[in-house]
Amino acid sequence: MISNNILKLFLIISIQFITGCSFTISNFTDNLNKAVKANNDPKTVMQALPPYLILMDGFIEGDAEDEDILIASAKLMNAYAGLLAAEHDMMAVALEDNEANIYQRKKLKQQEIKLVEKALKRASSANCIYEEYLCNLTTLKYDDFIKRIQQVEDDDIAMLYSLGTVWAAWIKLNSQDWNAVAQLPQVKLIMQTVILLNENWDNAGAHMYLGVLNSLMPASYGGKPEKGRESFEAAIKITQGKNLMAKVLFAEFYARLTFNEALHQKLISEVLNYKETPHDFVLINTLAIEKAKYLQASAEDYF
Repeated sequence: MISNNILKLFLIISIQFITGCSFTISNFTDNLNKAVKANNDPKTVMQALPPYLILMDGFIEGDAEDEDILIASAKLMNAYAGLLAAEHDMMAVALEDNEANIYQRKKLKQQEIKLVEKALKRASSANCIYEEYLCNLTTLKYDDFIKRIQQVEDDDIAMLYSLGTVWAAWIKLNSQDWNAVAQLPQVKLIMQTVILLNENWDNAGAHMYLGVLNSLMPASYGGKPEKGRESFEAAIKITQGKNLMAKVLFAEFYARLTFNEALHQKLISEVLNYKETPHDFVLINTLAIEKAKYLQASAEDYF
């Protein structure tokens, strides 16, 4: 586990080696991403990330047209926003709704919204600078969007997938706005395209996103829960069951939507009884286990 002191030292060393080259910055953010994934303390990671967000802002001030820096910043902000969301949810479950708790959760949500909005702008800009047919994807009409996505090639996956993940987070935060919700088909098409080109990308992350997106509503209201099940099962198979979040989301979105209590119990039990976590899955599995505990505790009331 990386301590705060080591993270600070890492920051100082990284600054000393900055040359203005986006390749150097890309390597730095890749290494930071790996370190974050291998950390088993979400709170420590959440406390340590803000200096890096400011550091990325500094890089962008120096070169606002570098797509690698922009997309790296967007990914980092989206990751931090995800940790804020997890902290918000844990507070909602673990603590009483007193005035201080409500105020703190409100602050977390406001911060999450600001980060995701900023991340979406940067991810959109990065895609636009990177490739003309990936420009302004978030503002296109759906028919025009399809035509652009049909031009996507293998080399575009990193940029497009990063945009898709931030876009999905933005839609979630604006779920009361039907104009935002109406953009879900675009995100689904992005994930379908990533799967078509490389379904293993980001440890089957696109399958997990599709699983959730297809399991938001019952079939009678236009949802596609069975498609969602296929996506969750694909993610579990590709990661050989190592990514516990795939099972937790499978339980939360599909099993609960379809009132499949047996499947829900099976998935949660598998997560809570999992013994060895691979290096790349430490943080996400730590978060998955915490979420599984909540799902287990609330299962009796739900079913």
